[in-house]
This record gives sequence, structure tokens and C-alpha cells, in this order.
Amino acid sequence: MVSLETLFTQLVDSIADVGPEFLDVATRDPISAVLIAFGALFVFASVGAFGALTLGALVDLLTPSRVGRKPPREAR
Repeated sequence: MVSLETLFTQLVDSIADVGPEFLDVATRDPISAVLIAFGALFVFASVGAFGALTLGALVDLLTPSRVGRKPPREAR
């Protein structure tokens, strides 16, 4: 059975090795470079959107709510 330390070390090593692998694939032909660029764009856009939603939820969580407000005069 693989220990957690060995798994973490292999994960960090594989992250360090992925850069040259992507560079090798991207330089084979122009279509590969375009596909990698669009893939990165989609990943960064989705991470950015999820980050913005998470930040908005945290701000909403930390902002006090205004429970004691009176309704406007038109609604009475």
C-alpha cells in the first residue's frame, strides 16, 4: 500500500514534470498549440467564475443582514 507521503511526493513531482510535456505537445503542430490555448482559456474562465461566486458567497456571509427594515410607504 502506498503511504500518504509517497503519494504527495509523486503528485508534486508530476506537477513539476507536466510543463515540459505540454510544451512538447504544443510545439508538434499549430493545431495542438491552439487546442492547448483554448483548453487553458476554458479552465481559467471556469476557475475564475467559480472563484467570483465563492467570493460573493463569502461576502454575503460576512455582511450583516438588515432584518429590521421597514417596508417602503408604497407597500403599506
